[in-house]
Amino acid sequence: MKQMDTLASNLFFLLRCQAARHTHDIATRSSRRAISYRRIWSRIERATARLQGEWQVMPGDTVIYWGNAHADALILYFAVARCGAQLLPLERAEVRALADRVWRMHPPRAVIHDEGLQPAPDLPAGVVATLPELLAVRCPHQERAIEDASLTSLIDLQVEDGKLVERCYSLAALSTQTAQADVAAAHETVEVRDVLFDVPLLAARIFPALARADTVSFS
Repeated sequence: MKQMDTLASNLFFLLRCQAARHTHDIATRSSRRAISYRRIWSRIERATARLQGEWQVMPGDTVIYWGNAHADALILYFAVARCGAQLLPLERAEVRALADRVWRMHPPRAVIHDEGLQPAPDLPAGVVATLPELLAVRCPHQERAIEDASLTSLIDLQVEDGKLVERCYSLAALSTQTAQADVAAAHETVEVRDVLFDVPLLAARIFPALARADTVSFS
């Protein structure tokens, strides 16, 4: 229960602790690679530095993720949150079909997409880049992390009854849902398939797995 209390207050702190205590344990696994807790935290720091230093993502900005449940998109989420910005994932086809409207609602500072899955060129953004470009090894900038879990960090858009419905979440709100979830199924495999940024999946399965230093698998 102590880990869940820590998670509800500061998931950033807990991930740093996991990187130190469970250095070589695998945090995420996909067909492409397995990433340890130490490496996932170093990638979060690098992505934060690149978003801020190279792409000028500021607090309150919107970053769009255009992709399908890529393991590195989890790193993107934490990096965006550490910038004080908000991630707007477009993983569902029915929401992508309304991209013009989404862009009007939330003009993005940056669009980060899976390789081979790029938004239409007439959808403007300050930066359009792939996840590998975000996580490229060399980044000369220093991060200036904010780590305010009370700020909105996730915009969830869904089509309900033909209407585009928006819900916003802070990391603190998501983590509180995690602390209230049933986490008795320790070491149960957590597998992500088509959608990563499903709020119940994040709060009740993925965040508890990270709190236990378990592995989140991506298929």
